[in-house]
Amino acid sequence: MAEFPYRREKSNLFGMMYRPIASIHFIVNGNEIIQFMYVDSGADITLIPKSVGELLGFEAGDEIKEIYSVSGHKISVIIKNIDLRIGRHQFNARVAWSLQEDVPLLLGRLDIFDRFLIIFDESNKKTIFKWKK
Repeated sequence: MAEFPYRREKSNLFGMMYRPIASIHFIVNGNEIIQFMYVDSGADITLIPKSVGELLGFEAGDEIKEIYSVSGHKISVIIKNIDLRIGRHQFNARVAWSLQEDVPLLLGRLDIFDRFLIIFDESNKKTIFKWKK
């Protein structure tokens, strides 16, 4: 089991808010970087900006796909299969590497939510990941 406290952030509309995040380890060819990501049950796939993919050694050249944000904005991405670690559990997952920088770090459902029972504990302001497999 892994627990992560919500992140306190300012909202233009509601003042201070608490948002669910998780510490995710990205592992590619011996490179490992840790990123704090929003846990987004509405995101189909995990999304990382251009700079994070570059840190992991990603290079363009694979087929470019298009995904759309909830607001309908088109985002050009390359789908990569990489190892992730959440808590003590490591597994392979598909990640959408954005070819632009202005996207948030989002932990999406594909290859993640089927491996964990994820609890958004609003009253205690923490996200809990319980391994299922």
